[in-house]
Amino acid sequence: MTPNAVPAYSLYGEPALRNARPAYMAEGAKPAPPGGMPYEGHTRCMANEGTCQGHRAKGTDYCMGHLRQIAKEVKERDIESV
Repeated sequence: MTPNAVPAYSLYGEPALRNARPAYMAEGAKPAPPGGMPYEGHTRCMANEGTCQGHRAKGTDYCMGHLRQIAKEVKERDIESV
């Protein structure tokens, strides 16, 4: 510790509880039930070897930006083949 360091409670007052166990360590404590949204797995775009941080478009593995890029490339290939 540095010479001028002080414990946090000296700035904000004494803690309300001392030597009390956290609730999760109390006798008979159970883990909380899962809440919120269900786990949906990986929700980011898989382009660029998974480095794209865009959100996946529904029902695909890519974000809207990469889907547009793929559609543009397909369209350009179709035009070249004609």
